Amino acid sequence: MIVTKKILEAQRLIQLLIETALHNEEFKQRLISDPIQTIEKVTGKPSHFPKGIRIQVEDQSDPSIIYINLPIKPRNQYVTSDF
Repeated sequence: MIVTKKILEAQRLIQLLIETALHNEEFKQRLISDPIQTIEKVTGKPSHFPKGIRIQVEDQSDPSIIYINLPIKPRNQYVTSDF
């Protein structure tokens, strides 16, 4: 897999957001309630997400809960299961 500059920048930004949220409760609440505006404030740049795309930030820090994130269904692929 080729890792592009944009992917690396996105990974660094996500890591910064996570680390900041872990150490700053006010920032975490802003990130949860308005992720796009918070990201724009952190980067100092407007976001360029395609129309209709949302960002959802969930606080998954409760150690007594197991969190499962369901990914988007792959296009033109059949998912089979033995269950």
